[in-house]
Amino acid sequence: MAAVFTLCIDAPESETPLLRAAAEEYFDYIRLLESLLSRFIEDSDIARINRMQKNETLVIAPETYRCLAAAEEAKRISGGYFDIAYRTPQTDFTLLTKPHRIYTSSGGLQLDLGGIGKGFALDRAASVLQHYGCERALLCASTSTVLALQPPENAPGWAVSPPASLPLYLAGEAISCSGKSVKGEHIFNPKTQTYRTANEQIWIREKTAALADALSTAALAKTEAGYAPASLSAKK
Repeated sequence: MAAVFTLCIDAPESETPLLRAAAEEYFDYIRLLESLLSRFIEDSDIARINRMQKNETLVIAPETYRCLAAAEEAKRISGGYFDIAYRTPQTDFTLLTKPHRIYTSSGGLQLDLGGIGKGFALDRAASVLQHYGCERALLCASTSTVLALQPPENAPGWAVSPPASLPLYLAGEAISCSGKSVKGEHIFNPKTQTYRTANEQIWIREKTAALADALSTAALAKTEAGYAPASLSAKK
């Protein structure tokens, strides 16, 4: 996912042992998702999918299935401006269950979860914290995607401060920023089959980090001009 994941939990100091256990499991889960979803890990589900042949069916992990399903929903919502198969637009795949599988009649898939993987990871890893009763937390994937659970005690929300902008107070929602200042030209328009070359940025606020991540990518690919901060910094 090529992101640095950080975590901030608001809780009494007396709960430190519980918080340490929650944080350790949280980051273990992030590493598990990385092992499934990164196309750069040879035995990941995505790398295996990208080696599939025509008319092949492959069993995949439930979490991989959920991420691919979320990506397909983002594609539908964005009208096709977000597409994890943008590198191979003539290919196709179908998601199946019992067990979780993926089928392609064309082969040659080259899926890339770079526009949704880190947001999906935040959404799924949030359940680990909630299992431990850590409801007041802020989850970050580098400086571009942020998921806020419940706010700190007696606060309206987690203050996420884009440069040159008033703080945004987030509670139970996410925000994501897309642009080329960090990774260069990587925003691809599936409709025109061209990379976005302009230097604008855009950010999207949504209920889930996966959708915010995907739609910020789609919006920048679609628009002729946009604006968003180059990074997001979080603080209590």
